[in-house]
Amino acid sequence: MRIWPKSLSARLLLTSLTWATFALVATGIVLVSAFRTTVEARFDDTLNVYLAMLIAQLSEQDDDRYGGIPPDLGEPRFVLPLSGWYWMVVDSATGEVVQTSESLAGDVIDMPEGFETNVGYAAPHQGYGQGPTGDAQRLIARRVAFADGQWVMVVVSGAASTIAADTASFTTRLALYLGSFAMVLVAVTFIHWRISLRPLRQLGQELEAVRQGRVQHVSTKFPTEIAPVADALNTLIDSNHATLERARRHVGNLAHALKTPLSVLLNDAGNAPEPLPRSVREQVHTMQRQVRYYLDRAQMAAQDRFIGTTTDVGPVLERLHRAMARLAEPRGIAVTLEQPKGIQFAGEQQDLEEVVGNLVDNGLKWADREVMIRVRPSDEALAGAAFKRSFVIEIVDDGPGLSESERSEVVSRGKRLDQTKPGSGLGLSIVAELIELYGGRLDLGRADMGGLRVTVLLPRA
Repeated sequence: MRIWPKSLSARLLLTSLTWATFALVATGIVLVSAFRTTVEARFDDTLNVYLAMLIAQLSEQDDDRYGGIPPDLGEPRFVLPLSGWYWMVVDSATGEVVQTSESLAGDVIDMPEGFETNVGYAAPHQGYGQGPTGDAQRLIARRVAFADGQWVMVVVSGAASTIAADTASFTTRLALYLGSFAMVLVAVTFIHWRISLRPLRQLGQELEAVRQGRVQHVSTKFPTEIAPVADALNTLIDSNHATLERARRHVGNLAHALKTPLSVLLNDAGNAPEPLPRSVREQVHTMQRQVRYYLDRAQMAAQDRFIGTTTDVGPVLERLHRAMARLAEPRGIAVTLEQPKGIQFAGEQQDLEEVVGNLVDNGLKWADREVMIRVRPSDEALAGAAFKRSFVIEIVDDGPGLSESERSEVVSRGKRLDQTKPGSGLGLSIVAELIELYGGRLDLGRADMGGLRVTVLLPRA
C-alpha cells in the first residue's frame, strides 16, 4: 500500500504540516503546563497568607487556645459551611484534630497518604487532598510550636476547582488561538510551496511541449538549483537526436552499399541457366525488401517530429475500412468498423496504417465471413512511451484462429501469422516492431466468434 502521495508538493506540504502540528501541540502542552504551574503558585501564595494569619492569631491565644473563639481570617468562606475553603489544626504527637474552621461543619480535610510526614517545621508544604464533600482541595501546611511547647500542624485549604477552571479556560482560549494560527500556517505553507515548486512545474510543462513537438528544447531560465537539470535535459535531447541521425546514416550507407551487389547478383542470375537463377532471384528480392524495411524504420526513428506527431485515428481507419471492404467484397467477407470519435494516435499516420493494414489483411486471409475492427480508449498507462495515455485497437476474425501454444510461439518469435498464405513474408514482425517502437503492446487471443483476436495497445495523445 502506497503511504506517500506521488506529488512532490503534496509530500512537502504533508511533511511541513506534520511537523507544524507536532510543534503546535507540543507548544500548547508546554504553555498549559506553565500556566497551571503559575496558577498553582498564585493560589499557594493566597493560602500561605491565610496560613500565616492563622498561625499568628493562634499564637496570640495563650489561654484556651483551641477552645475559645476561632480565629477570624477576614474571609467569609472560612465561616460559610462547606464553602470549599477550610483550615484545621492537628496535634503532631497524637494526630488528633484539635480545632477546625466553621466551614468544615464538624468534618475534617482528608489529606493524602504521607502528607503529614512531609510537612516541615520551617517552610510550608503543598499538596492535594479531599474536602468533606469529596471535592479536590489544594492544601498548604506547616508544623509549629507555640508557647506551651505543643507541636501542631496547621493546614489551610482552598477549592482546587478554581485552578482547574482557570486552566480549562486558558486551554480553550489557547486552542482557539493555536487553531487560528494553524489555519494561517497551512495557507502560508501552501502558498510557499506553490511558489517554491513553480520552476519544477514549468520544467514539466516544457518537457511536455518537447514531447508534443512544439519546441525542440526546454528553456534554461530557471533558478540555480534547477538550471543544471534543464541543461542536462537539453544535452540529452541533442545527444539522442545525434545518435538517431548517426544510426540512420549508418543504416542508409549499409543499404546503399548492399544495393549495387544485390543488383549485380540479380542481373547475373538472369543470364545463368535454371534452376539456380530462380532461387537467387527469390533470395535477392527478399533481401531487398528487408533492406528497404529496416532503412524505412531507421529513417522514421530519426525524425525530429516523431515525438510531437499526432494522428487522428478516425479518418485513417475509415479510409482503411473502405479499402479493405472493397477487397473483401468479392470473397463475401464483411469488414465492420466500430470506433468513438476524438481519439488521437501519438505517432505517424503511415505507421498506424501499416499496423492496422497488416493485421486486417491477415484477418482477411483467414476469415470465413467477417472481420471486425474495434477501437476504444484505455485506462492503462504506457510506462515506456512519450505519451502515457493509451487506446486499444482490436482486429477480430471468424477464421480458424490459433491455439494457445501457437499464439505464444508467434508472439515470442515474432513470426508472421500467414505461414501458408501468400504475402510479403514480414507479416507480424512489422507490426510487432512498430508497436514496440511506440512503447505499446501486442496481444493475441481467441475471439468470441471463434477466430483470432489481435489486441494492439498504442499511445494516445
